Amino acid sequence: MKVIGYIRVSTQGQARDGYSLAYQEDEIKAYCQAQGYTLLRLFKDEGISGAKVDEEALEVDRLGFQEMLEYLTHQKMDYVVTLNTSVFCKQKV
Repeated sequence: MKVIGYIRVSTQGQARDGYSLAYQEDEIKAYCQAQGYTLLRLFKDEGISGAKVDEEALEVDRLGFQEMLEYLTHQKMDYVVTLNTSVFCKQKV
């Protein structure tokens, strides 16, 4: 199966407290290898809050996320793999 990955940290605290981009990347790569998935690409946003989503206009102020969506319009993927689905959502402050 062909997959892509998406990782994000919204605060320096998350990055410092073990939920770093490197940690997420390692976990996704290990998961894909264990499942026999082909990880084609990994998209990332560092220090970007999920709260920067304009739900009314359907806009996302995350370059990595936007790049991933653009990629998906041209490439057929079986899955998008992420360590935690909260990387797609708003974060309550």
